[in-house]
Amino acid sequence: MLPCWWTIVRDHRPSCSASKPDFISLYTGAKLFSTNRPALYNLEQQRAIQEGIDPSSGDWVLPFFYPPFFAAFLVPLGWFSFSAAFIAMTLINIAILVAVIQLLVRRVQLNRQQTYWLMLASFSNYGVQYGLLEGQTSFIALLLLTLFVFSFRESGSGNSGIWSGFLFFKPQLAGIPFLILVSNKKWRELGSAFLMLGLLAFISLLSVGVGGVKDYIALSARAAAGDEYLRIEPEGMHNLRALSYFFLSAPWGDAVWWLGTFLLIALIVARSRASEKPNGNFFTEWITIAAALILISPHLHSHDLTLLTIPFAFVLKSAGEAVLPLVALTLVVLGVFPLINTIAYPHLPPLVPIALLLFLAIDHWRTGFLRHVLLIKP
Repeated sequence: MLPCWWTIVRDHRPSCSASKPDFISLYTGAKLFSTNRPALYNLEQQRAIQEGIDPSSGDWVLPFFYPPFFAAFLVPLGWFSFSAAFIAMTLINIAILVAVIQLLVRRVQLNRQQTYWLMLASFSNYGVQYGLLEGQTSFIALLLLTLFVFSFRESGSGNSGIWSGFLFFKPQLAGIPFLILVSNKKWRELGSAFLMLGLLAFISLLSVGVGGVKDYIALSARAAAGDEYLRIEPEGMHNLRALSYFFLSAPWGDAVWWLGTFLLIALIVARSRASEKPNGNFFTEWITIAAALILISPHLHSHDLTLLTIPFAFVLKSAGEAVLPLVALTLVVLGVFPLINTIAYPHLPPLVPIALLLFLAIDHWRTGFLRHVLLIKP
């Protein structure tokens, strides 16, 4: 991965792939926000910037998909050359990952052996490696989701609402935290979430105007529909949607995806409520919630699997003070699955969602899904 990363620094394109590095879209957003905000989602304007960075791939564009407010946070990257900004993003991502691991170790109270295995499982995770290679924002999502989980555990602070509001920089991840707050009647936290969301929406409107916001919504709709021009490939993801599309053709693939999503949402709501019970086990319940969240996310590429760092920590805590070799090996193998899919694409089904569904099935057999659903009272 390191030689491939270096070719992005040197040549502005990866030697290990025919695609543009994901970071080029972030850099494009930073540049356009500084120079021509109303055109932030104009694909021709984005293509022109990317052609200047890498003329060899100037015939197509890797769009900036993030909300306008997030482009405002990226502006400092645009002050540097592409290579310098990419190096800076890599260092920022490493710092965030280290901070999250330290936060998990401290708040979950992992011992030395558990900590070593968490570090190994995290850095063996292809999602982490790929996120660093691409200069992705998945590490920011990992930090925000980690902060949400721990602040949710501490009722009354309102911080979980703030973190869930910030998560709207990746809308595909933000809906479930809002649903968890509503289903658990955390009205103060929900108020904080809506205030944060309103502030971010105001920043977006102020930045790009009504026309820019409409352009963002239109571009997001095209991405959600799997527009081929935008290089969206749902079949290459690591979620329930990709698994359904691999085995079933339309419209059955969509039907199974939506049905499975509905059931997993019910499971998430039930487990989040169970985690608040005095006799409940917070960490084991949130292993299930994290697994279901990854499965139902409609847009989940390899780099988004950095989110596995959270359930990895909870698994190690729940498995006991002495980490069994089988547990440690399972975490490392799960992190390698997306690499296998990348190498074998499109011949193998997505292995990560199969593994997560198998875990949920075993968990259902062990605890009983119905018992948790009945915890939801009107």
